[in-house]
Amino acid sequence: MLSRQRPWLQLALALGVVAVLILALEASGALDALGHWVIAMQADLHRRLTQAVTLLDRTPSSDAWLTLIGLSLFYGVFHAAGPGHGKAVISAYLVSQGGAWRRALALSVAAALLQGAVAIVLILALVQGLGWLTREALGSVVWVERLSFALVALLGLWLSARALGRLLKIARSSSADLPPSHDGHHGPHEPHRHHQHHGHHDCCSGHHHVSPHGPRREAWLAVLAIGARPCSGAVLLMGVTSLLGQPWMGVAAVLAMSLGTALTVSTLGLASVLARDWVAARAARTSATRGRVMARLGALVALTGGLLIAGLGILLMSQVGASDPSLPLMSPGGRPGGLGA
Repeated sequence: MLSRQRPWLQLALALGVVAVLILALEASGALDALGHWVIAMQADLHRRLTQAVTLLDRTPSSDAWLTLIGLSLFYGVFHAAGPGHGKAVISAYLVSQGGAWRRALALSVAAALLQGAVAIVLILALVQGLGWLTREALGSVVWVERLSFALVALLGLWLSARALGRLLKIARSSSADLPPSHDGHHGPHEPHRHHQHHGHHDCCSGHHHVSPHGPRREAWLAVLAIGARPCSGAVLLMGVTSLLGQPWMGVAAVLAMSLGTALTVSTLGLASVLARDWVAARAARTSATRGRVMARLGALVALTGGLLIAGLGILLMSQVGASDPSLPLMSPGGRPGGLGA
């Protein structure tokens, strides 16, 4: 029995060590120092992006283009490494709902590119198309954020309901299998084969789901929920370039920024998939009735992940518009008075 529980004890010990390290870092003030460093780096990158845009507008050259694209790419990589709802939703979705590394890559890249596309379309449509002021266009982002967070909550509720349905189905299946297991009429091998068959079916349904159409719809909803909220840096960059009359300069920079974001988020997504598969493999080897147990465990994890995603979406919706967002690219270090121009 102890040998069967050892992997779970190892996992609990590893999580305990991580928790102790986090508490130690928090107590030492290292996390606060890291947070201040991240904020300072973002401010520096904002300033450098503003300078690169201004330089390219005044003296267009290949070097100026390379500087802007390189800074935008690095900004996407660095900015995506900080806190954000997109990474949390993707990680929770991949860990709790399953999916191979290809799905992790596809979801991460699609969500990052959609974020950039929304920023581009929003500014081009409102500023260039409808003639809105840049400040008015930036203010409309709050409604897009509300939509994105509502989709996150909807995704979580849908995943929770589907996982709950799987749990009920497993419970009914377990009850239906009880009479044959006590019936002496069957041979000793027939119930064993029957149990293995259902265990394999449940295990597969726990990891790959029964219908491919459901997971595909959920994946698209996850991408839409994450990508509908544009990256703040991308929106501000599009705003600056629109003020300078160079919107296509902003489009190129935002696309580079989206690629940088995709690199970071896809790395995190792959790490989530590898961690989930490692835990699942360890758990499967320790269970004598691994098919049924893994199916139930998979459904419980899916339910937990769905509830976490729904809670995150509701929490974010309640905080939208609570504070006036800062506009570092539009600060006096960039273009004075540019917002109202």
